[in-house]
Amino acid sequence: MSDREQAPPNPLTERLSPLSSMTPHSLCFHCGLPLPAGEAPSLDFSGEQRRFCCEGCKSVCRAIIDSGNGDYYRYREQTAKTTDARELARLLSRFNLYDNPEVQKDFIREGESWREAWLILEEIRCAACLWLNERTLRRLDGVIDVQMDYTAQQARVRWDPDRLQLSEILSAIAAIGYVAHPFDPRYREALNEEMRQRSDKRIIFAAILGMVVMQTAIGSYFFGAPVEGKGYPLWITLSRWSSLLATGAILAYPGQTFFRNAWRDIRNRSAGMDAPVALGLGLAWLGSLWATVTGQGEVYYESIAMFVLFILLARRLELRARIEATALLDRLGRVIPATARRITDQGVSEVAVVELRPGDRIALSPGETVPVDGQLLSPRSSFDESLLSGEAKPVTHVEGDEIVGGAINIEQPIEIEVGRASRDSTLAQLQQLARKSLASKPSYVDLAEKVAGKFVAAILLLAALTVAFWAWVDPAHALGRGIAVLIVTCPCALALASPVALSLCASGLNRFHMAALRMASIETVHQVDTVALDKTGTLTTGKPEVAGVLPLRSLDRDRLLRIAAAMEKGSEHPFAHALKTAAEGLPPIEATAIVHHPGEGVEAMIEGERWRLGGEAFALGAPNGAVDAGAAEGLRKQGLSVLCLSNGEGPQALFSIADPLREGVDAFLRAVRQPWAPSFPEKLWRLIRPGSRGRDGRRVVILSGDHPDSVQAVGDRLGVDMALGGLTPEKKLAWLRREQRRGHRLMMVGDGVNDAPVLAAADVSMAFSDAT
Repeated sequence: MSDREQAPPNPLTERLSPLSSMTPHSLCFHCGLPLPAGEAPSLDFSGEQRRFCCEGCKSVCRAIIDSGNGDYYRYREQTAKTTDARELARLLSRFNLYDNPEVQKDFIREGESWREAWLILEEIRCAACLWLNERTLRRLDGVIDVQMDYTAQQARVRWDPDRLQLSEILSAIAAIGYVAHPFDPRYREALNEEMRQRSDKRIIFAAILGMVVMQTAIGSYFFGAPVEGKGYPLWITLSRWSSLLATGAILAYPGQTFFRNAWRDIRNRSAGMDAPVALGLGLAWLGSLWATVTGQGEVYYESIAMFVLFILLARRLELRARIEATALLDRLGRVIPATARRITDQGVSEVAVVELRPGDRIALSPGETVPVDGQLLSPRSSFDESLLSGEAKPVTHVEGDEIVGGAINIEQPIEIEVGRASRDSTLAQLQQLARKSLASKPSYVDLAEKVAGKFVAAILLLAALTVAFWAWVDPAHALGRGIAVLIVTCPCALALASPVALSLCASGLNRFHMAALRMASIETVHQVDTVALDKTGTLTTGKPEVAGVLPLRSLDRDRLLRIAAAMEKGSEHPFAHALKTAAEGLPPIEATAIVHHPGEGVEAMIEGERWRLGGEAFALGAPNGAVDAGAAEGLRKQGLSVLCLSNGEGPQALFSIADPLREGVDAFLRAVRQPWAPSFPEKLWRLIRPGSRGRDGRRVVILSGDHPDSVQAVGDRLGVDMALGGLTPEKKLAWLRREQRRGHRLMMVGDGVNDAPVLAAADVSMAFSDAT
């Protein structure tokens, strides 16, 4: 006997054997994979001896039964993912690491007597999987609350740390065959990609076979009539058989989800959306099968193929909208770097950001992102706070100023004293707000779901009565009439209207590069009478560019741009990028002895002459001459920023820097200003009272932290009702609450973290889809 024959059976290799001859009794009761040759692990369940492919599946099944959740095996739609004993042991060992307070600090929220974490769940295949996980967690002693989200495949768990550890929660999930991870955008992206691929494969499969079915069906519309005394032509018979096989494949693969969901609803004694869909599709296919075999009667193959395809497309639209919504949240999680350079008496060491404590000192080089909120210890530096404030212009801070995590250090190496741990930072709080808001659902969706169940039950009853009536009147047409009722009265409006409405709303907003932060706010939009918008990064792109060059002496435009670009070489300042972009394609000039003055400008030596570039006060530190104050003021009144270039002979040029308006802003504001379309009650009231007036269009207001002159210039350009500049986040919030007390319903449109307070307080909050 060979070594291969003497080797003991290996469950992992046995699972690769063909399944063609397998019966339910030769498959693992838990995971559905083939049983190994010889004796297999087993246990008694529901009066039968259940067999398993390995000890891991047996252990998982026993854990499910012992926890009182044996009904899982009745509700599940698919067999579970296999977890062998060694893999389970490895997972349990790894979970113990999550009890380390140092590890928890990045993803745990703490209260006085509770802790809370968002967990990403793997292998969630259906509602039964979600039900099983929720039931399992709620049975744990110490769990306070559990919230499941099937769309995002995640769970929010709150527990008492004195009675329960996080590792026990993760182990309980692993014991029933699933794996949970603390929230991480990378895991979310992987799960979203899996759902996209699964949905796309089903749609492509249904579309390809659907085209085959439609090709033969179209021909039969014109040339497929039966010949008297001879029946249908041969090509019609062959096309029917080919369509039978094609639609059978469509129902077996992309359409199987309807039948699985319908069967689950039947077992749970509930009427779901998929019940009439599955019943109509099944009866239509069986009726078509009978007509094909007997050569008599009508077939519905093209209707089956197109119906499956359209429903799959509608659900794919919903999936896309959901993924886009969660992507906004994941983007926040990728802003903060994973590590930082901590300064101690022993020197500088690289540590994880989650290990930073209040009082620690960290070092940052130019171009690096501030990882946590803290206090500036260096004399001064400028920061790109567009992520935080939405304003494109760098902000200069001096020693002792508070720096918010997410700001980018621009000009020189600095030191910062940590003020708050990463879990308590401004960005972490915004993440938590966004995560909770995305879990909300408009009340009309809940209403549609409640009404849908009764509507579906009524459809099934009506179809049954139709079949019974025609079975008595004309039995030959009973089945066809019943199918017609199921197809025509299929609750497409209820099954598809809610997801399609949400998706179309998101798509319509994205045409203006916008996305709703809270889906529940959609039903409130029609009540809005005032729209407040941030300026930089919202109405404008947040990417400065050179709008013009005003020579003040003999040098031409190209020479001036080459000098400015040479001085800004290596700088990460947004204005520096604008100048270097404007000088692209021009011969470069060498600049030496470059010195950056944070918040003021830059000076350098070019061809033996010292030059300065920055604000007028800084640039005119060079002797001789004065800039034309009228020219500079005129540029500012146009909403432009002004840089002055000078040398030993005096001011040489003024560079005007613009932040361009976003494409489509004018169209968006025109739509915002349009009066609301009157509702049916308003139309009725106008018929009764012809002199009554409907609601006017919305009021548009700009709220910005930019210079008031710049804000007013943009407001005049766009024709808004009010343009307020120089506002801090607190002043924006105070203005919004004052307007709300006056009875106004407000929509806030912003793009920065500093807009979080007003976004949260507004009746409707919106941000651009590429917002920071």
